[in-house]
Amino acid sequence: MQQHKDTAAKWLSGLLPAAILILVGLFAVMVIRDYGRESAAARQTLLEKGSVLIRALESGTRVGMGMRMHHAQQQALLEEMAGQPGVLWFAVTDAQGNVVMHSDPGRVGEILYTADALQKLTPNAEAQWRSIDALDAQGNAVPALEIYRQFQPLFVSGGHGMGNRMRHAARTIVSDPQYIFIAFDARDLATTQAREWRNTLIMLFALSTVLLATILTFFWYRRYRRSRQLLQDEINRKEKLVALGHLAAGVAHEIRNPLSSIKGLAKYFAERAPAGGEAHELAQVMAKEADRLNRVVSELLELVKPAHLSLQTVDLNEVIAHSLQLISQDAHSREIVLQFMPDAALPRVQADPDRLTQVLLNLYLNAIHAIDHQGTIRIEASAGGAERVKITVTDSGKGIAPEQLDAIFTPYFTTKADGTGLGLAVVQNIIEQHGGTIHADSPAGKGAIFTIWLPVTGKRKDPQG
Repeated sequence: MQQHKDTAAKWLSGLLPAAILILVGLFAVMVIRDYGRESAAARQTLLEKGSVLIRALESGTRVGMGMRMHHAQQQALLEEMAGQPGVLWFAVTDAQGNVVMHSDPGRVGEILYTADALQKLTPNAEAQWRSIDALDAQGNAVPALEIYRQFQPLFVSGGHGMGNRMRHAARTIVSDPQYIFIAFDARDLATTQAREWRNTLIMLFALSTVLLATILTFFWYRRYRRSRQLLQDEINRKEKLVALGHLAAGVAHEIRNPLSSIKGLAKYFAERAPAGGEAHELAQVMAKEADRLNRVVSELLELVKPAHLSLQTVDLNEVIAHSLQLISQDAHSREIVLQFMPDAALPRVQADPDRLTQVLLNLYLNAIHAIDHQGTIRIEASAGGAERVKITVTDSGKGIAPEQLDAIFTPYFTTKADGTGLGLAVVQNIIEQHGGTIHADSPAGKGAIFTIWLPVTGKRKDPQG
Protein backbone atom coordinates (compact mmCIF):
# COMPACT_ATOMS: atom_id res chain seq x y z
CA MET A 1 0.00 0.00 0.00
CA GLN A 2 2.82 2.38 0.93
CA GLN A 3 4.60 1.58 -2.32
CA HIS A 4 1.48 2.54 -4.30
CA LYS A 5 1.27 5.82 -2.36
CA ASP A 6 4.93 6.62 -3.07
CA THR A 7 4.45 5.81 -6.75
CA ALA A 8 1.37 8.05 -6.93
CA ALA A 9 3.21 10.85 -5.12
CA LYS A 10 6.14 10.64 -7.54
CA TRP A 11 3.74 10.63 -10.50
CA LEU A 12 1.86 13.66 -9.21
CA SER A 13 5.07 15.51 -8.32
CA GLY A 14 6.16 15.16 -11.94
CA LEU A 15 2.77 15.76 -13.60
CA LEU A 16 1.56 18.73 -11.55
CA PRO A 17 4.49 21.09 -12.33
CA ALA A 18 4.23 20.18 -16.01
CA ALA A 19 0.50 20.94 -16.02
CA ILE A 20 1.05 24.27 -14.26
CA LEU A 21 3.81 25.21 -16.71
CA ILE A 22 1.52 24.45 -19.67
CA LEU A 23 -1.35 26.48 -18.17
CA VAL A 24 0.93 29.41 -17.35
CA GLY A 25 2.35 29.30 -20.89
CA LEU A 26 -1.12 29.28 -22.47
CA PHE A 27 -2.29 32.12 -20.24
CA ALA A 28 0.84 34.15 -21.12
CA VAL A 29 0.18 33.62 -24.83
CA MET A 30 -3.42 34.79 -24.39
CA VAL A 31 -2.32 37.89 -22.44
CA ILE A 32 0.25 38.84 -25.07
CA ARG A 33 -2.17 38.12 -27.92
CA ASP A 34 -4.88 40.29 -26.34
CA TYR A 35 -2.44 43.13 -25.72
CA GLY A 36 -3.39 46.16 -27.83
CA ARG A 37 -6.90 45.07 -28.72
CA GLU A 38 -8.60 47.88 -26.81
CA SER A 39 -6.24 50.56 -28.12
CA ALA A 40 -6.51 49.14 -31.64
CA ALA A 41 -10.30 49.41 -31.42
CA ALA A 42 -10.05 53.02 -30.20
CA ARG A 43 -7.58 53.86 -32.97
CA GLN A 44 -9.84 52.23 -35.55
CA THR A 45 -12.73 54.39 -34.33
CA LEU A 46 -10.63 57.54 -34.88
CA LEU A 47 -9.57 56.31 -38.30
CA GLU A 48 -13.17 55.72 -39.34
CA LYS A 49 -14.21 59.09 -37.98
CA GLY A 50 -11.37 60.76 -39.85
CA SER A 51 -12.28 58.97 -43.10
CA VAL A 52 -15.91 60.13 -42.74
CA LEU A 53 -14.85 63.77 -42.18
CA ILE A 54 -12.44 63.67 -45.11
CA ARG A 55 -15.07 62.23 -47.44
CA ALA A 56 -17.58 64.83 -46.21
CA LEU A 57 -15.15 67.64 -46.95
CA GLU A 58 -14.43 66.20 -50.40
CA SER A 59 -18.14 65.94 -51.13
CA GLY A 60 -18.73 69.52 -50.01
CA THR A 61 -15.81 70.68 -52.12
CA ARG A 62 -17.18 68.92 -55.17
CA VAL A 63 -20.56 70.60 -54.71
CA GLY A 64 -18.91 73.95 -54.12
CA MET A 65 -16.78 73.61 -57.23
CA GLY A 66 -19.84 72.82 -59.33
CA MET A 67 -21.63 75.86 -57.88
CA ARG A 68 -18.59 78.11 -58.29
CA MET A 69 -18.12 78.26 -54.49
CA HIS A 70 -15.50 80.81 -53.52
CA HIS A 71 -12.34 79.74 -51.66
CA ALA A 72 -13.53 81.63 -48.59
CA GLN A 73 -16.66 79.53 -48.50
CA GLN A 74 -14.61 76.30 -48.79
CA GLN A 75 -12.39 77.55 -45.95
CA ALA A 76 -15.50 78.18 -43.86
CA LEU A 77 -16.73 74.65 -44.63
CA LEU A 78 -13.41 73.18 -43.45
CA GLU A 79 -13.48 75.29 -40.25
CA GLU A 80 -17.02 74.12 -39.56
CA MET A 81 -16.06 70.46 -39.94
CA ALA A 82 -12.98 70.96 -37.76
CA GLY A 83 -15.31 71.88 -34.94
CA GLN A 84 -16.13 68.19 -34.41
CA PRO A 85 -15.24 66.87 -30.95
CA GLY A 86 -11.68 65.59 -30.70
CA VAL A 87 -10.41 67.30 -33.87
CA LEU A 88 -7.27 69.34 -33.20
CA TRP A 89 -6.82 70.73 -36.71
CA PHE A 90 -7.82 70.14 -40.30
CA ALA A 91 -5.63 71.11 -43.27
CA VAL A 92 -5.30 70.76 -47.05
CA THR A 93 -1.90 71.32 -48.70
CA ASP A 94 -0.60 71.43 -52.22
CA ALA A 95 2.16 69.14 -53.53
CA GLN A 96 4.84 71.42 -52.03
CA GLY A 97 3.32 71.29 -48.53
CA ASN A 98 1.86 74.81 -48.60
CA VAL A 99 -1.38 75.15 -46.64
CA VAL A 100 -4.31 75.78 -48.99
CA MET A 101 -7.01 75.50 -46.32
CA HIS A 102 -6.66 75.14 -42.56
CA SER A 103 -8.99 75.03 -39.58
CA ASP A 104 -6.90 77.95 -38.29
CA PRO A 105 -7.29 80.62 -41.02
CA GLY A 106 -4.09 82.28 -39.86
CA ARG A 107 -2.03 79.34 -41.04
CA VAL A 108 -3.25 79.45 -44.65
CA GLY A 109 -0.21 80.03 -46.87
CA GLU A 110 2.24 78.55 -44.34
CA ILE A 111 4.22 75.38 -44.96
CA LEU A 112 2.68 72.44 -43.10
CA TYR A 113 5.31 69.91 -44.23
CA THR A 114 8.25 70.35 -46.56
CA ALA A 115 8.32 68.60 -49.91
CA ASP A 116 10.89 66.12 -48.56
CA ALA A 117 8.70 65.37 -45.54
CA LEU A 118 5.70 64.83 -47.81
CA GLN A 119 7.74 62.47 -49.97
CA LYS A 120 8.63 60.40 -46.90
CA LEU A 121 4.97 60.29 -45.87
CA THR A 122 4.02 59.03 -49.35
CA PRO A 123 0.36 60.07 -49.28
CA ASN A 124 -1.80 58.15 -51.72
CA ALA A 125 -5.44 57.30 -52.33
CA GLU A 126 -5.54 55.13 -49.19
CA ALA A 127 -5.87 56.71 -45.78
CA GLN A 128 -2.76 56.40 -43.61
CA TRP A 129 -2.04 57.34 -40.01
CA ARG A 130 0.76 58.11 -37.65
CA SER A 131 1.24 59.31 -34.07
CA ILE A 132 2.47 62.89 -33.61
CA ASP A 133 2.63 65.59 -30.97
CA ALA A 134 0.26 68.52 -31.47
CA LEU A 135 -1.08 71.55 -29.60
CA ASP A 136 -4.58 71.73 -28.21
CA ALA A 137 -6.76 74.85 -28.07
CA GLN A 138 -4.93 76.04 -24.94
CA GLY A 139 -1.51 75.60 -26.55
CA ASN A 140 -0.59 72.51 -24.54
CA ALA A 141 1.34 69.69 -26.22
CA VAL A 142 -0.82 66.59 -26.49
CA PRO A 143 -0.45 63.24 -28.24
CA ALA A 144 -2.34 63.17 -31.53
CA LEU A 145 -3.28 60.73 -34.27
CA GLU A 146 -2.78 62.23 -37.73
CA ILE A 147 -4.77 60.78 -40.65
CA TYR A 148 -3.80 61.77 -44.19
CA ARG A 149 -4.22 60.87 -47.86
CA GLN A 150 -4.63 62.52 -51.26
CA PHE A 151 -7.38 65.09 -51.44
CA GLN A 152 -9.96 63.85 -53.97
CA PRO A 153 -12.57 66.51 -54.80
CA LEU A 154 -12.95 65.13 -58.32
CA PHE A 155 -15.64 62.68 -59.38
CA VAL A 156 -14.29 59.27 -60.20
CA SER A 157 -17.42 57.94 -61.96
CA GLY A 158 -18.84 58.94 -65.35
CA GLY A 159 -21.96 61.08 -65.77
CA HIS A 160 -23.69 63.83 -67.79
CA GLY A 161 -25.13 67.24 -67.29
CA MET A 162 -24.43 68.80 -63.93
CA GLY A 163 -21.92 66.11 -62.97
CA ASN A 164 -19.80 66.76 -66.03
CA ARG A 165 -19.86 70.50 -65.42
CA MET A 166 -18.79 69.99 -61.76
CA ARG A 167 -16.00 67.64 -62.77
CA HIS A 168 -14.81 70.07 -65.43
CA ALA A 169 -14.90 72.95 -62.98
CA ALA A 170 -13.02 70.94 -60.36
CA ARG A 171 -10.32 69.98 -62.83
CA THR A 172 -10.03 73.59 -63.84
CA ILE A 173 -9.57 74.73 -60.23
CA VAL A 174 -7.50 71.75 -58.91
CA SER A 175 -4.73 71.16 -61.40
CA ASP A 176 -2.04 69.81 -59.00
CA PRO A 177 -2.42 66.98 -56.47
CA GLN A 178 -3.43 68.08 -52.99
CA TYR A 179 -3.19 66.30 -49.63
CA ILE A 180 -5.58 66.43 -46.73
CA PHE A 181 -4.54 66.05 -43.08
CA ILE A 182 -6.66 65.72 -39.98
CA ALA A 183 -5.29 65.46 -36.41
CA PHE A 184 -7.34 63.95 -33.59
CA ASP A 185 -6.72 64.36 -29.87
CA ALA A 186 -5.21 60.97 -28.86
CA ARG A 187 -4.93 61.49 -25.12
CA ASP A 188 -7.63 58.89 -24.46
CA LEU A 189 -5.88 56.53 -26.85
CA ALA A 190 -2.54 57.10 -25.09
CA THR A 191 -4.21 56.50 -21.75
CA THR A 192 -5.71 53.27 -23.07
CA GLN A 193 -2.34 52.13 -24.39
CA ALA A 194 -0.64 52.93 -21.09
CA ARG A 195 -3.34 51.05 -19.18
CA GLU A 196 -2.98 48.06 -21.51
CA TRP A 197 0.79 48.08 -21.11
CA ARG A 198 0.50 48.37 -17.33
CA ASN A 199 -2.09 45.60 -17.12
CA THR A 200 -0.03 43.36 -19.40
CA LEU A 201 3.06 43.91 -17.26
CA ILE A 202 1.06 43.14 -14.13
CA MET A 203 -0.32 39.95 -15.67
CA LEU A 204 3.09 38.85 -16.93
CA PHE A 205 4.60 39.60 -13.53
CA ALA A 206 1.86 37.58 -11.86
CA LEU A 207 2.42 34.72 -14.30
CA SER A 208 6.16 34.90 -13.73
CA THR A 209 5.57 34.82 -9.98
CA VAL A 210 3.33 31.78 -10.31
CA LEU A 211 5.88 30.10 -12.56
CA LEU A 212 8.75 30.88 -10.20
CA ALA A 213 6.73 29.74 -7.20
CA THR A 214 5.87 26.50 -9.01
CA ILE A 215 9.50 25.83 -9.86
CA LEU A 216 10.69 26.65 -6.33
CA THR A 217 7.91 24.51 -4.84
CA PHE A 218 8.81 21.65 -7.14
CA PHE A 219 12.49 21.75 -6.21
CA TRP A 220 11.62 22.26 -2.55
CA TYR A 221 9.34 19.22 -2.67
CA ARG A 222 12.01 17.14 -4.34
CA ARG A 223 14.53 18.26 -1.71
CA TYR A 224 11.99 17.53 1.02
CA ARG A 225 11.39 14.04 -0.34
CA ARG A 226 15.13 13.43 -0.58
CA SER A 227 15.67 14.69 2.98
CA ARG A 228 12.74 12.63 4.16
CA GLN A 229 14.19 9.54 2.47
CA LEU A 230 17.60 10.19 4.03
CA LEU A 231 15.99 10.62 7.42
CA GLN A 232 14.02 7.41 6.95
CA ASP A 233 17.19 5.58 5.96
CA GLU A 234 18.93 6.93 9.04
CA ILE A 235 16.03 5.80 11.25
CA ASN A 236 16.13 2.36 9.67
CA ARG A 237 19.87 2.18 10.27
CA LYS A 238 19.44 3.19 13.89
CA GLU A 239 16.77 0.54 14.33
CA LYS A 240 19.10 -2.07 12.89
CA LEU A 241 21.83 -0.95 15.26
CA VAL A 242 19.46 -1.26 18.21
CA ALA A 243 18.58 -4.79 17.12
CA LEU A 244 22.26 -5.57 16.69
CA GLY A 245 22.89 -4.17 20.15
CA HIS A 246 20.55 -6.68 21.73
CA LEU A 247 22.09 -9.42 19.61
CA ALA A 248 25.63 -8.34 20.49
CA ALA A 249 24.90 -8.39 24.20
CA GLY A 250 23.64 -11.95 23.96
CA VAL A 251 26.47 -13.01 21.64
CA ALA A 252 29.12 -11.52 23.91
CA HIS A 253 27.72 -13.34 26.92
CA GLU A 254 27.03 -16.68 25.24
CA ILE A 255 30.08 -16.95 22.98
CA ARG A 256 33.03 -15.29 24.66
CA ASN A 257 33.23 -17.66 27.62
CA PRO A 258 33.13 -20.81 25.42
CA LEU A 259 35.60 -19.18 23.05
CA SER A 260 38.05 -18.64 25.91
CA SER A 261 37.76 -22.33 26.82
CA ILE A 262 38.21 -23.42 23.18
CA LYS A 263 41.27 -21.21 22.76
CA GLY A 264 42.76 -22.52 26.00
CA LEU A 265 42.24 -26.14 24.95
CA ALA A 266 43.71 -25.38 21.49
CA LYS A 267 46.85 -24.00 23.10
CA TYR A 268 46.99 -26.99 25.46
CA PHE A 269 46.91 -29.47 22.56
CA ALA A 270 49.34 -27.39 20.51
CA GLU A 271 51.91 -27.41 23.30
CA ARG A 272 51.66 -31.20 23.69
CA ALA A 273 51.57 -32.14 20.02
CA PRO A 274 54.82 -32.59 18.10
CA ALA A 275 55.80 -29.45 16.19
CA GLY A 276 55.04 -29.81 12.50
CA GLY A 277 52.57 -32.62 13.04
CA GLU A 278 48.96 -32.61 11.95
CA ALA A 279 47.65 -32.34 15.53
CA HIS A 280 49.85 -29.30 16.15
CA GLU A 281 48.63 -27.59 12.97
CA LEU A 282 44.95 -28.30 13.76
CA ALA A 283 45.36 -26.91 17.27
CA GLN A 284 46.82 -23.68 15.85
CA VAL A 285 43.92 -23.39 13.38
CA MET A 286 41.48 -23.77 16.29
CA ALA A 287 43.22 -21.00 18.23
CA LYS A 288 43.28 -18.74 15.19
CA GLU A 289 39.58 -19.25 14.47
CA ALA A 290 38.75 -18.61 18.13
CA ASP A 291 40.62 -15.28 17.88
CA ARG A 292 38.73 -14.43 14.71
CA LEU A 293 35.36 -15.09 16.34
CA ASN A 294 36.39 -13.04 19.37
CA ARG A 295 37.34 -10.18 17.01
CA VAL A 296 33.93 -10.36 15.31
CA VAL A 297 32.21 -10.11 18.69
CA SER A 298 34.42 -7.17 19.67
CA GLU A 299 33.67 -5.32 16.42
CA LEU A 300 29.98 -5.95 16.86
CA LEU A 301 30.08 -4.50 20.37
CA GLU A 302 32.15 -1.58 19.05
CA LEU A 303 29.46 -0.89 16.43
CA VAL A 304 26.40 -0.87 18.64
CA LYS A 305 27.75 0.68 21.81
CA PRO A 306 28.17 4.46 22.06
CA ALA A 307 31.83 5.33 21.52
CA HIS A 308 33.63 6.50 24.63
CA LEU A 309 35.52 9.44 23.19
CA SER A 310 38.43 11.06 24.94
CA LEU A 311 38.29 14.48 23.29
CA GLN A 312 41.43 16.59 23.22
CA THR A 313 43.07 19.15 20.99
CA VAL A 314 44.47 17.19 18.07
CA ASP A 315 46.86 18.06 15.25
CA LEU A 316 45.51 16.06 12.32
CA ASN A 317 48.88 16.21 10.58
CA GLU A 318 50.39 14.22 13.46
CA VAL A 319 47.50 11.74 13.59
CA ILE A 320 47.71 11.05 9.85
CA ALA A 321 51.50 10.76 9.90
CA HIS A 322 51.33 8.31 12.85
CA SER A 323 48.63 6.18 11.20
CA LEU A 324 50.64 6.00 7.95
CA GLN A 325 53.70 4.86 9.88
CA LEU A 326 51.72 1.90 11.24
CA ILE A 327 51.03 0.52 7.75
CA SER A 328 54.21 1.66 6.02
CA GLN A 329 55.87 -1.77 6.17
CA ASP A 330 52.83 -3.55 4.73
CA ALA A 331 52.49 -0.93 1.96
CA HIS A 332 56.21 -1.08 1.13
CA SER A 333 56.10 -4.88 0.81
CA ARG A 334 53.31 -4.51 -1.77
CA GLU A 335 55.04 -1.62 -3.61
CA ILE A 336 52.26 0.78 -2.65
CA VAL A 337 53.27 4.45 -2.43
CA LEU A 338 51.86 6.50 0.47
CA GLN A 339 51.43 10.21 -0.31
CA PHE A 340 50.73 12.85 2.31
CA MET A 341 51.72 16.52 2.45
CA PRO A 342 51.18 18.09 5.90
CA ASP A 343 49.32 21.42 5.94
CA ALA A 344 50.77 23.81 8.51
CA ALA A 345 47.68 26.03 8.28
CA LEU A 346 45.34 23.16 9.17
CA PRO A 347 43.32 24.09 12.28
CA ARG A 348 43.49 21.84 15.31
CA VAL A 349 40.33 19.92 16.17
CA GLN A 350 38.73 18.51 19.28
CA ALA A 351 38.77 14.73 18.74
CA ASP A 352 39.86 11.36 20.10
CA PRO A 353 43.23 10.64 18.40
CA ASP A 354 43.04 6.88 19.05
CA ARG A 355 39.60 6.61 17.47
CA LEU A 356 40.65 8.71 14.46
CA THR A 357 43.70 6.49 14.05
CA GLN A 358 41.39 3.46 14.11
CA VAL A 359 39.24 5.09 11.38
CA LEU A 360 42.23 5.90 9.17
CA LEU A 361 43.81 2.45 9.62
CA ASN A 362 40.58 0.81 8.54
CA LEU A 363 40.45 2.95 5.39
CA TYR A 364 44.15 2.28 4.64
CA LEU A 365 43.74 -1.49 5.02
CA ASN A 366 40.72 -1.46 2.72
CA ALA A 367 42.74 0.54 0.17
CA ILE A 368 45.67 -1.89 0.38
CA HIS A 369 43.29 -4.81 -0.13
CA ALA A 370 41.75 -3.05 -3.19
CA ILE A 371 45.18 -2.29 -4.73
CA ASP A 372 46.84 -5.59 -3.78
CA HIS A 373 50.11 -4.77 -5.51
CA GLN A 374 51.68 -1.60 -6.94
CA GLY A 375 49.59 1.49 -6.54
CA THR A 376 49.12 4.73 -4.64
CA ILE A 377 47.29 5.81 -1.50
CA ARG A 378 46.98 9.61 -1.18
CA ILE A 379 45.82 11.35 1.99
CA GLU A 380 44.89 15.02 2.02
CA ALA A 381 43.72 17.24 4.86
CA SER A 382 42.44 20.79 4.42
CA ALA A 383 40.24 23.40 6.04
CA GLY A 384 36.65 23.13 4.84
CA GLY A 385 35.55 26.54 6.06
CA ALA A 386 35.80 28.20 9.43
CA GLU A 387 34.13 25.38 11.34
CA ARG A 388 35.14 22.15 9.54
CA VAL A 389 38.14 20.21 8.26
CA LYS A 390 38.18 17.69 5.43
CA ILE A 391 40.22 14.50 5.16
CA THR A 392 40.26 12.50 1.92
CA VAL A 393 41.73 9.04 1.42
CA THR A 394 42.15 8.19 -2.27
CA ASP A 395 43.48 4.91 -3.64
CA SER A 396 44.27 3.62 -7.12
CA GLY A 397 42.60 0.27 -6.53
CA LYS A 398 39.86 -1.50 -8.42
CA GLY A 399 37.21 0.85 -7.03
CA ILE A 400 33.70 0.18 -5.80
CA ALA A 401 30.83 -0.87 -8.03
CA PRO A 402 28.08 1.79 -8.31
CA GLU A 403 25.44 -0.60 -6.92
CA GLN A 404 27.63 -1.21 -3.84
CA LEU A 405 28.32 2.43 -2.90
CA ASP A 406 25.04 2.84 -1.01
CA ALA A 407 25.60 -0.36 0.97
CA ILE A 408 29.26 -0.25 2.00
CA PHE A 409 28.48 1.30 5.40
CA THR A 410 25.77 -1.28 6.09
CA PRO A 411 26.73 -3.78 8.83
CA TYR A 412 27.81 -7.20 7.48
CA PHE A 413 28.08 -5.96 3.91
CA THR A 414 31.49 -6.95 2.55
CA THR A 415 33.21 -7.83 -0.72
CA LYS A 416 36.11 -9.60 1.01
CA ALA A 417 36.11 -13.34 1.28
CA ASP A 418 37.40 -13.17 4.87
CA GLY A 419 35.77 -9.87 5.86
CA THR A 420 33.21 -9.36 8.62
CA GLY A 421 31.41 -6.43 7.00
CA LEU A 422 31.68 -4.37 10.19
CA GLY A 423 34.79 -2.29 9.53
CA LEU A 424 33.24 0.60 7.59
CA ALA A 425 30.13 0.51 9.78
CA VAL A 426 32.40 1.04 12.82
CA VAL A 427 34.23 3.82 10.96
CA GLN A 428 30.95 5.61 10.25
CA ASN A 429 29.86 5.21 13.84
CA ILE A 430 33.08 6.76 15.18
CA ILE A 431 32.93 9.69 12.74
CA GLU A 432 29.28 10.37 13.61
CA GLN A 433 30.11 10.29 17.31
CA HIS A 434 32.57 13.10 16.58
CA GLY A 435 29.73 15.05 14.92
CA GLY A 436 31.13 14.51 11.44
CA THR A 437 30.19 12.70 8.25
CA ILE A 438 31.88 10.29 5.86
CA HIS A 439 31.13 9.82 2.18
CA ALA A 440 32.41 7.31 -0.37
CA ASP A 441 32.80 7.83 -4.10
CA SER A 442 34.34 5.76 -6.87
CA PRO A 443 34.83 7.47 -10.25
CA ALA A 444 35.06 4.97 -13.07
CA GLY A 445 38.63 3.71 -13.43
CA LYS A 446 39.99 5.94 -10.64
CA GLY A 447 39.77 3.78 -7.52
CA ALA A 448 37.89 4.85 -4.40
CA ILE A 449 37.68 8.17 -2.54
CA PHE A 450 36.60 8.42 1.10
CA THR A 451 35.87 11.96 2.33
CA ILE A 452 35.60 12.74 6.05
CA TRP A 453 34.23 16.01 7.43
CA LEU A 454 34.98 16.82 11.06
CA PRO A 455 33.87 19.85 13.09
CA VAL A 456 36.70 21.92 14.49
CA THR A 457 34.92 22.32 17.82
CA GLY A 458 34.50 18.58 18.27
CA LYS A 459 30.76 18.70 19.03
CA ARG A 460 29.85 15.14 19.81
CA LYS A 461 26.55 13.77 18.62
CA ASP A 462 24.13 12.39 21.13
CA PRO A 463 24.49 8.60 20.96
CA GLN A 464 20.78 8.25 21.46
CA GLY A 465 19.86 10.96 18.91
